[in-house]
Amino acid sequence: MSERYVRIYVAQPPDVGAEWVVRVDSDEPARFRHEKDALSYALRQARARTGQGVSVELRVEDDYGHWRSMAL
Repeated sequence: MSERYVRIYVAQPPDVGAEWVVRVDSDEPARFRHEKDALSYALRQARARTGQGVSVELRVEDDYGHWRSMAL
């Protein structure tokens, strides 16, 4: 794998009942009905990449539309 650093974005739905979106860098986004499923998917993606020696930054959108990030 040639990647050395990836960002994983978890975006809250804009409206009640809309889907959560998880995107790994420029890959197609994955959509989820529930927050726990979106976060679980994001963490699985992060674990898979850190296991391959890639640095991962997880970015999660908060209730106010601000992005919070953490290195994993």
